[in-house]
Amino acid sequence: MKKWAPLASALLLAGCAVGPDYERPELGAVQQDFRVPIELQQARSLAAVEWFEMFNDPYLNQLVQVALANNLELAGALERVEQARARTAVSRSAFGPQIRGSVQNTPAPGGDGNDASFTSGVGFNWELDLLGKLRRADEATRAELLATEDGARAVMSSLVVSVAQAWFSLQELDEEERILVRTLGSQEESLELVRSQLNSGVASRAEEQQAIAQLASTRARLPQVQQQVVFAENTLSLLLGQAPQAFADRPQRRPVTLLDDKEVALGLPVELLERRPDVRAAEQRLHAATARVGVAVANRFPVPTIGLSGLFGRYSTDLNDLYSGSATNFSGWGPYIDIPIIDWGRAKGNEDAARAAMAEALTNYRRTVLIALREVSDSVYAFTYSAEVIDAQLTYAEAAAESLSLQKSRFASGVSGYVNVLDAERELLSAEIGLSQAELSRVNAYLEIYRSLGGGWSDEALQRALSDSPRDQP
Repeated sequence: MKKWAPLASALLLAGCAVGPDYERPELGAVQQDFRVPIELQQARSLAAVEWFEMFNDPYLNQLVQVALANNLELAGALERVEQARARTAVSRSAFGPQIRGSVQNTPAPGGDGNDASFTSGVGFNWELDLLGKLRRADEATRAELLATEDGARAVMSSLVVSVAQAWFSLQELDEEERILVRTLGSQEESLELVRSQLNSGVASRAEEQQAIAQLASTRARLPQVQQQVVFAENTLSLLLGQAPQAFADRPQRRPVTLLDDKEVALGLPVELLERRPDVRAAEQRLHAATARVGVAVANRFPVPTIGLSGLFGRYSTDLNDLYSGSATNFSGWGPYIDIPIIDWGRAKGNEDAARAAMAEALTNYRRTVLIALREVSDSVYAFTYSAEVIDAQLTYAEAAAESLSLQKSRFASGVSGYVNVLDAERELLSAEIGLSQAELSRVNAYLEIYRSLGGGWSDEALQRALSDSPRDQP
């Protein structure tokens, strides 16, 4: 049994890894204080809904597919994932021996240029991971890979929501343009009515000029909205990874009609933490920082680095005979121990820095969780109150339309002046534009809930994007 004692001791040490083991921080108090205006229940979270099921809009789904294939920000995130995967391969290679071939020329002291000895062979160097330094380094690298993958998921989630928001903003601007065109038609009819009344001696020249001014003011707003349409199309094109283009074949509809009184099922806060990519990435960075503390501890005095080294080759005094039968074969191997004696505090400083980095990563993780919960709460409140805003704007628009109709009748009858018609037209235009923007705000709030819960990505979509990402282009 005694002869097996050293081997057993080595295996026991090999199962150890110095430094703290990672454990997820407790966030129970944060979850209990989570504030949303609806009761949290165990239901299918909105985040679990696939993006192509969100609105049942084939045109939008096609836009998202193009963005996932061509968006350059997502492509950069996917390349970072490939870099992280390559680094994990480098980290794993440290567990095996380093094997190198060499040919050396050793000149003889006092000899001429031809007096020399020659050796060639294969050498190896293998560090035994007795205290887990290599395993901690590999653990940190793998955690960084997971964090990078979650970073790509976060980019994908933001991209899906950004495309939808740009698309719905474009449709809302289309609605504003239709409102302005319709208002221009109404104001042109009013101008004709004023001129008719002017010819009859009922209206004044001042009222005609007021009608002309109102019409010109509305006409000035139309090209401004058309310019915003172009800007929105350019923004959408950029998200799709394309040069600026017009989306002339887009359907004309009000975005809010796609909500269909959708209900928001949040799920529990713990489900939010498990789904949201930036929270997951922050946790993985904390995991990596924790593992690096183990690497720093393993590098401190008096922890030795233990390994094996060896060389197998041939020796000759003539280069021509190095690979012939007259050359001498040699081999040798054995253990080595590298123990730092004095490093003037370098290893201790590295450990302190690693522990400080771990504390910073913990703070960033907690902050990311709080930001995530705040964004969920903000978006849910925005979505909840947006319904009340739309109801009020709808009442406003209906009342303004009725008021305009009455004021036109009163003016045509000579009961009131044209200034009342002008005021009613301005009120109706403001009410209709406000209603359109309120409907867009409701759609955007719904999308923000989706994004804040971590929706818009899936592992299947990420792996498909990674497999389709070109990596050989200059």
